[in-house]
Amino acid sequence: MLERFGERIDELEAVVREIAIEITTGTVVDRLPPEKVWEKTGPRVEMVRELIKELREYLYILKPEKVPTIQEKVTGIFERLDLFEESLTLEPKARGKTSQASVDELRKALSEISEYVSLCRTIKTDPSEIIQTILDLREGQQSEALGMTPSRMQHLGDLVREAQASYEEVAELTSKLKNRLEAVKTEYDELYFSLSRKEEEE
Repeated sequence: MLERFGERIDELEAVVREIAIEITTGTVVDRLPPEKVWEKTGPRVEMVRELIKELREYLYILKPEKVPTIQEKVTGIFERLDLFEESLTLEPKARGKTSQASVDELRKALSEISEYVSLCRTIKTDPSEIIQTILDLREGQQSEALGMTPSRMQHLGDLVREAQASYEEVAELTSKLKNRLEAVKTEYDELYFSLSRKEEEE
C-alpha cells in the first residue's frame, strides 16, 4: 500500500511541476484567450483533482485522526481549482477576469497542492500508531515481538474508535456542505439566467 501511495505522490508532484513550468515561462498565458488557457491546462488540472482524491483516501487510512485537517486542505484546493476553471469557462459577460488573473488563482492552488504533497510524504513516513502496527503485522512480524499486551491492544482500540468518530463527523459535515453548495449554485444559475434574459429584452 505504501509503495502505491508513494507512486501517486510522485505522480502528483510531476504534474504540478509541469503546470508550474508552463505558467512560469508564460507559454499558457501569453496572447491566449481564457477558453484556450483552459484547453491547455484543463486535462492536467482534472488529473490533479483525481490524484488528490486518491491520495486523500490513503491519508484517511494512514492518519485517521487527521481526517478533519486533511479534508479542510483538500476542500481549499478544490475551491481554488473551481475558481480557476469557472473564470475561464463562464460566458464572457459573467467572467469578469482576465487570463492572467485566472492563472494567478491557479498559482495559489499549486502552492497549496505543494503543501499537500509535503503532508502526504510526512504521513507516509509517520502513520498513526495503530496503522503502523497493522502494517508491521501484515509484513509477517509476530505480535509478541511488537509487545502487544492487553493494555496496548486496548489503547489501539480506543484510537480506532476515535478515528472512526472523526471520520463520520467529517463525512456528515461534507454531505451537508455539498447540499448547501448545490442549492447556492441553483440559485446563482436562476439569477444569471433571469438577468441575461432581461438584458436581451432591453
